Amino acid sequence: MPVTLFEFFTRDRLGMDSQTFGLMFLLYFVSAILGIPFWLWLARRWSKHRAWCLAMLYASAVFAAVFALSQGDFAGFAVVSMLTGLAFGADLALPPAIQADVIELDRQRTGAARAGIFFAVWQVATKASIALSSGLALIALDAAGFVSRAVNGESALLVLTILYAGVPIVLKLAAVACICLLYTSD
Repeated sequence: MPVTLFEFFTRDRLGMDSQTFGLMFLLYFVSAILGIPFWLWLARRWSKHRAWCLAMLYASAVFAAVFALSQGDFAGFAVVSMLTGLAFGADLALPPAIQADVIELDRQRTGAARAGIFFAVWQVATKASIALSSGLALIALDAAGFVSRAVNGESALLVLTILYAGVPIVLKLAAVACICLLYTSD
């Protein structure tokens, strides 16, 4: 959802031009790449599940700062982009590593080589979640009266901010809760 709404949020909520928007996007992804070695190191020392949970909790805490940003707060958004980008490095590295562990465990338990099935299901679930979240976010924005590249009321901008930051925070916290329940049941 945040990737879908990134341009709307930066342009229509913060007032960024296309060049600044691009720099923020670049900062986010460069930070993610730079964060990967840390999260892999932490996963080796702690566990992949715990490291990923920590990354999601950290990202949620930092992302909450989005609610304090106002029109023209480019420096604040740069800090949020950099810090959440570092956490995104965990999202890039740890779920595939956990998936590889699950595939290996399945192979050991069943003797079947079903990696293709696992990857196919993972990709379908990923694409479906992207489509569903993007579609629902755009429908909700429309229902709130948000119009891109126009002057929007405070309520429409609040809905944009909630969809951009609030919903992902809630979803990350729910994911952490699910992982904690599954991890403690083993």
